[in-house]
Amino acid sequence: MSLEFAFPTGQAPLWCTLALAVLAAAIFGLRWSDRRRRARLTALIDASLAPRLLEGYDERVRRPLTWLALLGLVALLLAFAQPRWGRSWVNVARESRDILVLLDTSESMNAQNPLPTRLERARQKIQSLLDLCPGDRFGLIAFSGEAATEVPLTLDLNYYRAALDSVTTDTLSVEGTDITAALREARRVFDEDAKKSGRAGRSARVIFIVTDGEQTSGDALAEAGQMKDYAEIYVLGIGDPKGATITYPKWMQRYSRLSEDQKTHLSRLDEDNLKKLASDSGGAYARITPDDSDVKFIRDELEQVQSRAVSDKMRYNLVNRYRWPLGAALFCFMAEGFWVTLMPWIRSYRLRREGRNHA
Repeated sequence: MSLEFAFPTGQAPLWCTLALAVLAAAIFGLRWSDRRRRARLTALIDASLAPRLLEGYDERVRRPLTWLALLGLVALLLAFAQPRWGRSWVNVARESRDILVLLDTSESMNAQNPLPTRLERARQKIQSLLDLCPGDRFGLIAFSGEAATEVPLTLDLNYYRAALDSVTTDTLSVEGTDITAALREARRVFDEDAKKSGRAGRSARVIFIVTDGEQTSGDALAEAGQMKDYAEIYVLGIGDPKGATITYPKWMQRYSRLSEDQKTHLSRLDEDNLKKLASDSGGAYARITPDDSDVKFIRDELEQVQSRAVSDKMRYNLVNRYRWPLGAALFCFMAEGFWVTLMPWIRSYRLRREGRNHA
């Protein structure tokens, strides 16, 4: 018979050690309480004389209280461990959202603030979001002066990660930063998905824009206003409002015939527009941080987005039997209370029996 618990098998020694520590602390507490009770009794009379001076007194009557308390605690710890054995068919419903990531791949994403580059840090943040939202469908749209869908909405996160790693600032040929084009492409992706699935509206839909916000064409705010019926927009700002100097590659300098003054550019994080872009759609904005607190903030905000059940399957799983040890724990604790109320009756019975024996 298979037996499993809520914790992984490899963590069994750790949890057993913690359980033993709890039991040891409980035993210490019970013994300390018993010593205090004996000390109060000794303050009146010698403990060895108590059976002779106090009629009906018997220290053994209190022993079941200790055993019931310890057995109840053991059963309670087992209930927390959630033992599982025996198999049965159970319904398993999975909740999911559609998260369409719009990744800025313009030349400004090669700026080295933060290190190593803005684009590399953007990839890392998206990877972290994938880890925090394993049940959601993800899609990927790359944009610069144009926009293109790199990955349609999918549950295959391994494929998604591979495609994400292949995206560079050379993925698209038109240079610039056109968030408007990216939003239009997102609307097209949602429309196509609605035709296939039959699900329309903004329920369980999210657009996650990762950009330095330095828009060079289009009116993103106006386009975002039209996206209210499609999805909420969340934005992660990559970079620094103070800016970083980037140098256009030689092929771009030749292609665009840039002057010497135009070969370098100060790229700044345009937070004002990005915040307004997110707030107007009911979403949220976060600036990149060295740790993953920015992604966790976005994930927490995404939890407010209504999810939907995308599957309802029957699985042959082990049955959680936590109710059995929990019932045993409740029985022990109730028996302990019952025994406390019964102790005066036991003392009276002993007194009557001793009286008959003396007679």
